[in-house]
Amino acid sequence: MSHFLPINLEETKLLGWDKLDIIFISGDAYVDHPSFGVPLIARYLEAHGFRVGIIPQPNWQDLESFKVLGCPELFFCVSAGNLDSMVNNYTADKKIRRTDMYSPNNEGGHRPDRATIVYANKLREAFKDIKIVIGGVEASLRRFTHYDFWDNKPRRSLLLDAKADLLFYGMSEKGILKLAEDLRAGSTWKTIKQPPNSTMLYTDITDLKEALILPAVENAMQDKNIFAESFSLYYKEGRKKHPRYIVEPWQKKYLVTSPPAELSTNDIDSLFFLPFQRQPHPIYKGKKIPAFGFVRFSTISHRGCFGGCAFCAISQHQGKYILSRSENSIIKELTTILTKDPDFKGVIFDIGGPTSNMYGMRCRSEKECTRSSCLYPKICPDLKASHAQLKSLLTAARKVPGVRKVLTGSGIRYDLALLDPEYLELLFTYHTGGQLSVAPEHLCTNVLKIMNKPSFEIYEKFLKTFQMFNETHHKQQFLSPYFISSHPGTTLADMLELALYLKKKNIKLEQVQNFTPTPMTVATTMYYTGLDPFTKKPVHVPKEEERAFQKALLQPHLEKNFRQVAKALKILNKSQLLRSLTS
Repeated sequence: MSHFLPINLEETKLLGWDKLDIIFISGDAYVDHPSFGVPLIARYLEAHGFRVGIIPQPNWQDLESFKVLGCPELFFCVSAGNLDSMVNNYTADKKIRRTDMYSPNNEGGHRPDRATIVYANKLREAFKDIKIVIGGVEASLRRFTHYDFWDNKPRRSLLLDAKADLLFYGMSEKGILKLAEDLRAGSTWKTIKQPPNSTMLYTDITDLKEALILPAVENAMQDKNIFAESFSLYYKEGRKKHPRYIVEPWQKKYLVTSPPAELSTNDIDSLFFLPFQRQPHPIYKGKKIPAFGFVRFSTISHRGCFGGCAFCAISQHQGKYILSRSENSIIKELTTILTKDPDFKGVIFDIGGPTSNMYGMRCRSEKECTRSSCLYPKICPDLKASHAQLKSLLTAARKVPGVRKVLTGSGIRYDLALLDPEYLELLFTYHTGGQLSVAPEHLCTNVLKIMNKPSFEIYEKFLKTFQMFNETHHKQQFLSPYFISSHPGTTLADMLELALYLKKKNIKLEQVQNFTPTPMTVATTMYYTGLDPFTKKPVHVPKEEERAFQKALLQPHLEKNFRQVAKALKILNKSQLLRSLTS
């Protein structure tokens, strides 16, 4: 009989369990769906015979909230949720968010700042002699020494700050299963072999033969040049197909990060047919969780991204290499699950991943490549950049009984898309819901170079192709471009150039993104150190008032931005442009 995973002892007993093996603490509401990290891992462990429960969004000011499932036989597993708690709780201007799409009724305030640390501390307060494992995006992207925008200083690995026994990063299903199985088989925490996708603390590493040794934590935190070098080392190592162990010395101990597990198409296919209820837990009856609305009638086609954008951390979490589901698996999910939902109205809102049109693409070479991007400065000749599998998948999806429309909800790389006119025609004809989102990010060559983004001419070529198609086929479809302000390397003059372009094209942006320095990105390292971590050359970094000026220049038509735009133009000796730019 299908069931939700238990969130209290009463539900545990209904399953015939007297105790749980593993208990998850999550910063998200409990939505039993494969797009939510904690339920995905929990269901995976359950499928391998473990008794698993979830405590969603416990009240961190009430110790009893952490005791509702008792103490697990093996360990607690703590996750801040699908987002870093600081990114979730604060805007790019460090203002508190009032909303949270992973919480009931989109309400903010259901998870603490630095949730992983807070939850781990509360568990140790509630129980003695317990073992705590941490994971999720927050732990994954804070596994090494990293810069923290909200503290405005570097912080050491979250493993140390949370005082956890082990940290899992990235796509860690196999790693956490290995740990659980070893412990169930009788291994102790002192004798277990370090699982893949993990960081552990050691006092001795003499048995570690092949490893990359980083600068000591203390040195990286005190010297920006050393910080940049440390980032460069682990970033390049992480681009390889088969990275080495990475060691970060700390005091007289060693933080050791193991390589990721190799996953197969069969591995990822099986995840989507675990017994998910594909609904929020009944405790949220009458309340809506916005994130569930986005994924309910969508599916994931692949993991990973080889775009290597400087401001993005996806490759640090999911990896550079694409792991695609089989077409059969995706079509089976549409046929047997999504279209059988009584609320399904015939529209699949997305079949995608971090970048929609990387599905089925792979590297021809077995070389240990350290390129951050397979697309910049030019598309790598070793990249098998074929849309054949994606075209086949989308065509098959449209033929599923009950499906009227299959949309492309996740972003596409237009430089890749331009390689295949047949894919473009398919995309524009069948898979654009009136508006297609793309991310040129900027137009200045010097800025795009730092971002690892293709030239603006390529975007304009894509735009022209899109417009010509719509004219020929009499379609009312629009391109929605995303631009970013205050990215390292962007000057005030660069933003004015972009503002003038938008004015000339009569584009009034409704939403803009002011760069947020999130942990473990190339751009964040630039923001903190003022250096390109790979060349060590200085990079202009917009900060404080200039960030406000740059953001205002992206929306000069808004009355609230008038003063900021006026100040920015005065600095640039371009005050004569004020009236035309703000009208």
